[in-house]
Amino acid sequence: MTPKNQMYIVAVSIAVLFGVCTLIMTNISPNAFTSSPLSAALATTTNQTGNQTSANMTTTAADGGGDQAATKMHLDEAMKALQAGDNAGAKMHMEEADKVLSEGDAKMHLDNAMKALQAGDNAGATRHTQAAQDNL
Repeated sequence: MTPKNQMYIVAVSIAVLFGVCTLIMTNISPNAFTSSPLSAALATTTNQTGNQTSANMTTTAADGGGDQAATKMHLDEAMKALQAGDNAGAKMHMEEADKVLSEGDAKMHLDNAMKALQAGDNAGATRHTQAAQDNL
């Protein structure tokens, strides 16, 4: 093989690797691959590395739907607000999480958390918000 051909192969390989790395590093919605066979491979690989957060986002996007990262962030903030006694803040974050979460166990627990918060049951709201987080 001539040096010119070898340089061409190296240049193309670098371009392909750069493109793949760019796709991986960009903020792609976790739902982008939920219906493809790639999602199962990603979940398996992620579980093997022990990165549980990424595994949950990859494997449960089909279960919970919506933007899992946004939902998780809003549920985390709702929990912090509940623990701080900020019911208005908790309600606001629960409503935002509710907007992006579709049907499933997490949605059911979020709905129950919102009902408990409206009834003044902070312990119940905290319990259901935690259960919603666990089901993401």
